[in-house]
Amino acid sequence: MSAERIPLGMRFSERFGRWAMQRLAGEIVVNGLERIPVTGAVLLASNHISWVDPVLLACWLTPATGRPMTWMGKAEAMRWPLVGWFLRVNGVFGVRRGAADLEAFRLAERILSEGQILGIYPEGTRSPDGILRPFRDGAALLALRSGVPVLPVAVTGTDGLWRKGSLIPRRVPRVTLTIGELVVLPSAEGSRPELAAVSSAIHGAVAALLPEANRP
Repeated sequence: MSAERIPLGMRFSERFGRWAMQRLAGEIVVNGLERIPVTGAVLLASNHISWVDPVLLACWLTPATGRPMTWMGKAEAMRWPLVGWFLRVNGVFGVRRGAADLEAFRLAERILSEGQILGIYPEGTRSPDGILRPFRDGAALLALRSGVPVLPVAVTGTDGLWRKGSLIPRRVPRVTLTIGELVVLPSAEGSRPELAAVSSAIHGAVAALLPEANRP
């Protein structure tokens, strides 16, 4: 998919978000961009340590690949001034936390069936201390039902940018975004793995990209 297919509003907000991130972080290191498939459906699974994480991923991954990405985010954030607008423009749709949001799940399945990239935070919420938390079943269930590969992603440093409860951001020396190897699920008839095993495999792939201090 070419960059011309990326909506104008998305391109504008990504440039602004990239500009802002570069002024808040002394250094932004991105590793593994070449591991993102240029075509086909992909379920991107990332750790979550700051509300800034979707901004970082959208502003670096979409321009680098030329592929618009859709993200699952918490429904409450869609109502925040400015932040909600930025999230909507960048393909985020809300999911009600703590509830079986079947409508959001069906939309996620449709996005993958159309061959797009869908981003999800399997922990379901931000980690309060930067350590990777257990994953909920949503990402594994989507991967099993859709049969698409999972792309593990790890972010570090954004938790210092905008701490929970802070009204203004703080400058940090370094933010790192690491993209891992695709996790491809077995597709042979009769060999479909259990949900818990898939969730564990995705969790392990993300954890392997994190520094030791951020691993469970």
